[in-house]
Amino acid sequence: MNIIAQLQGGLGNQLFQYATARALSHRYQSALLLDDGWYATSYDDVTPRKLLLTALNTKGALISFEPQPKRPKRIHRLIQNLWPINPYIYSEITPYSFDPRILKAPAFKSQNPYLIGYWQSYHYFESIKKILQTEISPKDSLEPHYQIYLNQIKGCNSTMVHVRRGDYVHLTSAAKVHGFIGLEYYQKGMRILLEKIPDTHFFVFSDDMAWAKENLPYQERITFIESLQNSDAVIQELELMTRCQNHLIANSSLSWWGAWLTRSDTNIVICPEKWTNDPKVNWDDLLPMRWNRI
Repeated sequence: MNIIAQLQGGLGNQLFQYATARALSHRYQSALLLDDGWYATSYDDVTPRKLLLTALNTKGALISFEPQPKRPKRIHRLIQNLWPINPYIYSEITPYSFDPRILKAPAFKSQNPYLIGYWQSYHYFESIKKILQTEISPKDSLEPHYQIYLNQIKGCNSTMVHVRRGDYVHLTSAAKVHGFIGLEYYQKGMRILLEKIPDTHFFVFSDDMAWAKENLPYQERITFIESLQNSDAVIQELELMTRCQNHLIANSSLSWWGAWLTRSDTNIVICPEKWTNDPKVNWDDLLPMRWNRI
């Protein structure tokens, strides 16, 4: 049996898809395949993305289904339980909610599970956290530019602050679903962290550094992480995020991984109370209970 994950979106989303499929391949001791066909096409009203998993120490072989499997209709879901249709498609039903269906093997041994969705719940892969901490790391050494920041992070009581604006401000679809979380969130979060850790130093990561430099408080306690233009800059910046001792994250999957992958079991994580603009969603499957929601 092969476990197959359909990859799509930016690095943070790729990591959720990878981690969930990797946990299943570990559970069943099966081969892991990663379908990268999504990246061969451009999409209207979707932020352009690149496949970045290959710059990490992740496992699995890349494949490209043609045409790409689609979310199955109800009749397809019923038939694949009665007939050895291959692959057996597991399609995410409710975003941000753990779905125990994918822990159940397909009806027939000849069927390969194929995952379609974002699978944004740590419950899917919490059991292999130590494996993921090792695999989700850069293949190549840090650029000297980023090594300087890493040395600073290691030499103080460090806190990651991630400010995501970009498409959350300028792309209608992203602004409607997520939206920029607002300056007040950062003001409150940084104040709380200083109350808990008076000597903390903030390391700011952002896709809108000009805004961050102009608006964030406590500038005397901030180091702004200036991004290189390399294609794998986000890989190296994620590594810096994970090395910080504490985290003030944005409503961003990349930000989430920066906090979740840290080796410390006692790190303080401050996160948004609501991840999207949908007031009906329960966030318990996405945000660990020990994280502080504001």
